[in-house]
Amino acid sequence: MTTAMLLVVCWLAILGLFHLMPHIDIALSAYFFKGPLCVGNASASGCGSFIYADEDEIRALRRLLYILPYCGAVAVVFGIVIASFGRFRRPAAIRPMVFALLSLALGVGLIVNGTLKEYSGRPRPVQTTIFGGNMEFAPAGSFDGTCPGNCSFVSGEAAGAGWLICLIFLVPRRWRKWAAVPIVAVSVTMAALRVVVGAHFTSDAILGWLVPIILFCLMITIDAIRRPPPEAVLQPAEARKQN
Repeated sequence: MTTAMLLVVCWLAILGLFHLMPHIDIALSAYFFKGPLCVGNASASGCGSFIYADEDEIRALRRLLYILPYCGAVAVVFGIVIASFGRFRRPAAIRPMVFALLSLALGVGLIVNGTLKEYSGRPRPVQTTIFGGNMEFAPAGSFDGTCPGNCSFVSGEAAGAGWLICLIFLVPRRWRKWAAVPIVAVSVTMAALRVVVGAHFTSDAILGWLVPIILFCLMITIDAIRRPPPEAVLQPAEARKQN
């Protein structure tokens, strides 16, 4: 339970930091905004822009990375089928794979895309008057913004990127360290690109990235608490043998 609770506390602490100090979000987005800020006037001449959003290479990379969580989900379903039948049958490996799919459906699908992004009201950076849009900036977690839907808090793509981290724990232990490096690199790149192109604030990316990881850890932890340890299962059988 320690890891799961630490992640929850970390999520709340990050939210509190960016909510109480919104200038951090603005400054980090401004780093990728080339030219003068629009300073509340979307029509001001000489206003800058998120120039990386127009780079063909960035767009192509984003499209490539965008499909990876879907590919990962297909791979997990395939893994469940393999672990359920035949010579590769491994019942113990099925539960974490099911939890991974649930964290994708509930964390990325329901919590992030279905709830927070639809009802938070937080405008994306490019939608704010600071960066050339027509909506007022809203800090992370305020729910007071004027975005009508598909809003900035939190990032759906960053949540999908965070879900890829769960796949590391589905890989056999002897291969896990080799799988971790490329998965983490791809995951962090996916989330960072949302900030680089002005689609999300840094807080949106970090908090969205953490949601499916937290959910996965909570499910694994609760399952471990509810299921008796192997020795507890073996003791009655050993007692019967002695009798």
